[in-house]
Amino acid sequence: MSPKLSSRGLEEKRTLWIVLAIVLLFAPLFRAGNRPLPLMILELAALVLLALFWIQWKKQRSISVAETVMVGGILLIPLLQLIPLPPQFWAEFLPGRAFYADGLRHALGEQFFSGHWRPLALIPSYGEAAWLALLPPVAVFLAVRSLSSQQLQRLIYLFLAMATFQAVLGLIQYGAGPESIFRLGNQHYRDSAVGTYVSRNHLAGLLEMALPLALALLMATVGQSSQLAYQRGGWRQRLLAWGNRRGNRSMLYAAIALVILLGIIFTRSRAGILLAMVGLFLSFLAFAGKIGNRKTYGTVGVLVFAGSILAIEIGLAPVFNRFAALDEPMQEGRWGIFSGTLGAIGEFFPVGSGSGSFAAVFQRFQPADFVGGFVHRAHNDYLEWLLVGGLPVAVLIIAGLLLYFWQWFKVWRGNHDSSFSFIQIGAGIGLLLLLLHTLVDFNLHIPANAIFFAFLLGIFFHPPKARERRRQKETILSVAEAMPLKLREIPPENQVNPFAG
Repeated sequence: MSPKLSSRGLEEKRTLWIVLAIVLLFAPLFRAGNRPLPLMILELAALVLLALFWIQWKKQRSISVAETVMVGGILLIPLLQLIPLPPQFWAEFLPGRAFYADGLRHALGEQFFSGHWRPLALIPSYGEAAWLALLPPVAVFLAVRSLSSQQLQRLIYLFLAMATFQAVLGLIQYGAGPESIFRLGNQHYRDSAVGTYVSRNHLAGLLEMALPLALALLMATVGQSSQLAYQRGGWRQRLLAWGNRRGNRSMLYAAIALVILLGIIFTRSRAGILLAMVGLFLSFLAFAGKIGNRKTYGTVGVLVFAGSILAIEIGLAPVFNRFAALDEPMQEGRWGIFSGTLGAIGEFFPVGSGSGSFAAVFQRFQPADFVGGFVHRAHNDYLEWLLVGGLPVAVLIIAGLLLYFWQWFKVWRGNHDSSFSFIQIGAGIGLLLLLLHTLVDFNLHIPANAIFFAFLLGIFFHPPKARERRRQKETILSVAEAMPLKLREIPPENQVNPFAG
């Protein structure tokens, strides 16, 4: 590659990084993108990201075949639902359509109904809007996969700064009261931290994704600090390590993790607090071995780490129990929504009702004793996807989960000596927490959280640095040290000094 092309490629990646950074910063600012105007801006930015990714992809294929199939499936299924079908086939052979066909015949007449083809999606305009809403997270995932690990690490700092800002704003909101100007006009959840989000549960979803990343950077930096101390030798040097630059960074990451954890607590989200406890436990399992090797703090470090996590878990348990009692009526309402959604899935399976149609379809299946008013989401993203997408989406969900767990195998076998490997582990834990949270909420239907989920997904699927080359080098060096150098023999004709007389 010529220097000119190389410089141009670097400039293109820099532009991609800048646009991606702007999207990450903008996404949560205006009700987490869950309003028409900010969502439209995010969709336009997604088109820019996709164009920049296409330029990069033509030069270097940055995603695997499996990832390409998954992204293609996510974008293709809603589009296939918009293909027009003959009215008789639509009414008689597609499950769940007979009820609507009778209504259309009664309202418009048989002649009008028979003369117009209809797509699989019950409300095509909603399907188009749902497809456009997929563009920002898909574009973010593809953009992340085309950047280097160094560029992504800088974006992680930006992500943590944004999450810390949301947590601090939420703490201010909780302390300032329901009439505070810091609530930014939000009339919902006036006794909880919400940040710039509408719902406390969605702020908790963001913060629970960020918490394992803060812990990952903390563990990575602690390891680097202690490794430096061990190289210098002595326990005094270990203490002095906390006074150097790396030690200051460790304290900064610890403070960020603490602020994010407090932000989750004061959202008063029962699922958020429970998943924060799960995230702390999983982080301990993932990172205990990293701080327990001979290069860091050994057994004492593991015990201190374990004691800290246990103390936090014990402290969070009564908080969780208190908020669980307060949220009991809401949980009962969710079970009613789940029951109605399952009934709707059974009627429309295996083709689904069409993207974006949940709110309109669910009214037929809403339980008669449900007093929660109009239901616009299933409060379980998996059930909602099954209702609107049917069997193709079910296959896509299963394939995506299998791909996620397979990537864990790759990440775990990667080179754990770099900070980015810690970040990938933290990203994987954050993804798991949101995947669990979306069992009882609709975090992945909130544009900002869908974008952040795609951001962490791209980091998690970034090719981990392999340990094989390092192991091969270590093997070669050990073999070379073990084998003594073979002395070269002096030929007989050269053993006689020609000048000796």
